[in-house]
Amino acid sequence: MIDTILAATEAVKTFTRFSIVGILLFLCYGFIVALVIIGLVRLVKFLGTANKEMKLTRMEMGKLAEEVHLLRQELKGGKEQDSPAETE
Repeated sequence: MIDTILAATEAVKTFTRFSIVGILLFLCYGFIVALVIIGLVRLVKFLGTANKEMKLTRMEMGKLAEEVHLLRQELKGGKEQDSPAETE
């Protein structure tokens, strides 16, 4: 009978050790999975925002290119008007 009680006590200790280790492993894996999910959510948000930002950047570059084109035409027009005056 004493052997049975000692065996039962030892089994409870072993079960407690394994359950604590199991819980810690479960928490570690859960933490890793949560980090992966958070990372994926942030990546999707970033990629969605990046597309909008690229469109805005392209629009701004188009505006700048048009302004540069107009400035070049203006400078070219000014040189052409100065050229006949210099020859006379």
